[in-house]
Amino acid sequence: MLTIKSAWLTNLTEYVMKLLRFENLEFFPTAGGNESAGLATHERGATEISLVHQRQAPGGFNPKHFHNCEEVMRQLTGQSTVIIDEDEILLMPGDTLIVPAQTPHSIRNLGAETSEWLIISRQDVRFFKEDGTELRPAWAGQPQLA
Repeated sequence: MLTIKSAWLTNLTEYVMKLLRFENLEFFPTAGGNESAGLATHERGATEISLVHQRQAPGGFNPKHFHNCEEVMRQLTGQSTVIIDEDEILLMPGDTLIVPAQTPHSIRNLGAETSEWLIISRQDVRFFKEDGTELRPAWAGQPQLA
C-alpha cells in the first residue's frame, strides 16, 4: 500500500491518502468457494467506511448471515443470487443491492463464471451467523475483540 501525504493543510490537518493497487491485493479463501480481500478496512487505516472485494467460484455460496448495519452490494462480474427469506434476487454486473441491518441473507453463484462484487458498509460492521453467533473474519480487517 502506498501512502500519499498532501502538500496542503486545511484547518491545520494534514490529509493522508492511501493507495492500494489491485495487483497487490491478497484474497483470503473462505468456505463455500469464496475469496475476500479487504480494500478499505480498519486494518488499512479506514475510519468510517468498510469496502471489501469478494469473489465466488461457480457453484459457490455464502451461508446465511446478517450484519449489525446496512450493507451495500455492488455486482462487478458474473451473476450472484442473493437469498432473503424465500426471495431470490439475481444481481447482474452493474447492479446494486441495499441489504438492511439485521436481514439474514445468503449469496450463491449459480452461473458458469466467477462472480465478483464489492461490499460497502460502516467501519464497525459486525458479522453474525443465522443463530446469532458473532463471526470475526480475518479478511475484514476489523479490530479484534479483547
